[in-house]
Amino acid sequence: MFRFVMDVENDENTSKVNLMTLHSAKGLEFDYVFMPGMEEGVFPNQRSLDEKGNTGLEEERRLAHVGITRAKKFYSYPMHKKGLW
Repeated sequence: MFRFVMDVENDENTSKVNLMTLHSAKGLEFDYVFMPGMEEGVFPNQRSLDEKGNTGLEEERRLAHVGITRAKKFYSYPMHKKGLW
């Protein structure tokens, strides 16, 4: 199984979806980026909105910038909490 996964990862002609955290996306680019959860209380998370000062909120802002700027062709996020894109 490991060999199959490594072969697929190294094959540029294979269609695939990459699921990753914003932290692991730093430095990478993709044609299409979908960021579910971009809604108040989820991202930025409620804890960063509730804490005093802007430290947590600034970190959330930096992470959002990382995610948004990974897209080369298309970026999408939900318009409503119910998941309408």
